Amino acid sequence: MISSSKFNSFFVLIFVTLIFVLNSCSERSEYGLKSDYEKLGAACIPSSGEVTPPRVSSVSPTDNSTYNSPATTVAVTFSEKMATGSVTTNTSDTTCSGSFQLSSDNFTTCIKMSAAPVASDNDTIFTITPASSLSAATTFKVKITTSVTDISCNTLGSDNTSIVGFTTSPSGSGTIIGSVQMDNGSALSGVGVSDALFGSTVATMTSDSNGDFSQASLALGMHSLTYSKSGYLGLTMQELLETDGETINLETVRLLNDNCTPGTMSGKVTDAVTGDNMSGVNLYYTSGINKNFTWRTGTYFGQTNENGVWSLPNSNYPSSISEGWYTILSNKSGYYKDYHNAEVCGDVSNQDNSLSSQLNEGEMRIMLKWPKTDPVTAIDLDAHLSHPDNDSNGNFHLYYNLNTCGCLDQGGDYLVYGAGDNVTLDFDDDNSTAPPGKETITILSGAATKVRSGTFSYSVHNYTDRAADTDAKKTNFSKSRAKVKVFYCPLGSDCNNEGSVVRKRFHVPNDNGTLWRVFTFDSSGSGSGFTRVQDMTYESTTANVY
Repeated sequence: MISSSKFNSFFVLIFVTLIFVLNSCSERSEYGLKSDYEKLGAACIPSSGEVTPPRVSSVSPTDNSTYNSPATTVAVTFSEKMATGSVTTNTSDTTCSGSFQLSSDNFTTCIKMSAAPVASDNDTIFTITPASSLSAATTFKVKITTSVTDISCNTLGSDNTSIVGFTTSPSGSGTIIGSVQMDNGSALSGVGVSDALFGSTVATMTSDSNGDFSQASLALGMHSLTYSKSGYLGLTMQELLETDGETINLETVRLLNDNCTPGTMSGKVTDAVTGDNMSGVNLYYTSGINKNFTWRTGTYFGQTNENGVWSLPNSNYPSSISEGWYTILSNKSGYYKDYHNAEVCGDVSNQDNSLSSQLNEGEMRIMLKWPKTDPVTAIDLDAHLSHPDNDSNGNFHLYYNLNTCGCLDQGGDYLVYGAGDNVTLDFDDDNSTAPPGKETITILSGAATKVRSGTFSYSVHNYTDRAADTDAKKTNFSKSRAKVKVFYCPLGSDCNNEGSVVRKRFHVPNDNGTLWRVFTFDSSGSGSGFTRVQDMTYESTTANVY
């Protein structure tokens, strides 16, 4: 028989044990304690109070970025804490089996990873590392599938996949050449230039008495250069070194004196072909020049008005703008996004840009631009193109006032191959008053021929100073900060996709002369077909440019 005292003791023991078990239930699941569950990487713990699905906040390298290191690691950032067990990748083979995938063939296969994704920042960032270096000059896409969940079992709404992807650097090396000037165009010596690639400094240079500097044997990729000198505002810029053995002339930099004050910058945006003012262009800015940034990383400050005019600050973005150099991104549907540099040193106007409408397969647009400088160094620059003739038996020299059709009053600056297949000088800016200025040539392609076989050669002639009979006329071109941009849509490309269009940028060399040989192009050539020439010579007669 059990005594009452023993029964009471036994009942108390059972009751205490039951309370302990019940008290632990809220932190347990079928997998055990919540902390054990998280360590084991189980799927998630459902929560009736948390139903917001997670989002992919960002992916690094960013979509549509180019020339990342071949040893790139890839990271994804989620909007909230994730169940670590749901973020997986393929580590044994090249099948696309995980929820975090990287592919160079649109996910037919996936890149094998060295280990499972590594979680950080309270399980919101996950990083994967390829088992071996990524292939050079290759585009990779990232995919996050709907099998990923947050800690409350909420899934991603849909697969998150790169639209364009990121591109790794090609193999090889090249040379960069640059120049630095004071804000009046005079050479500036003793400027320190630090060159970084993939975040690491790869070279340090100093401008000489002519303001020049150079560095050879640099790895290919997007170089970031920082300029510094006591008494002047610092400046950063970017330039792409993309072909083995290539020599790039950087844009000649004008450092602003450190006594500059905050102010406004303004200009207008026009159609590169028609010259018409463009309203409703979306505008973004970032510090530095020639920055290849996206709308996600820049600061939005409004649109151009009905006259194509933009200004900063403005009613939409009234914040004061510090003195210095900036890159402006212009973006409008039906046109390719484009960048131009603008400065603030007090109030600076006439900082214009022009946009190219989208092309068809096999077409090319060549855009020459030169800004207003103080003192004025370029008034009338002319674009010249030597291109294959009708029968491919020779080349045709296209430039202003050719009267090729016997209809000079209607404009005759073009050569017709066939229906919809011609080369046109779309816009000739004679700038009889003052810069800034622009000229545009378009190679249009008929359905049958596309870009014609043979060699195209493009040059810029300083028409105003063609006599070169004074020291100023000999040096003005090199101080003009003239720039040539090319948009080319190769055969088989989606011309509406920014990532499929070949872009090239050329800066006038820091050499005396009146004729700038810019580049040649051959569709059967290696790479994208472009070869940099970058020579400065003298020519007084326009008809003799070619």
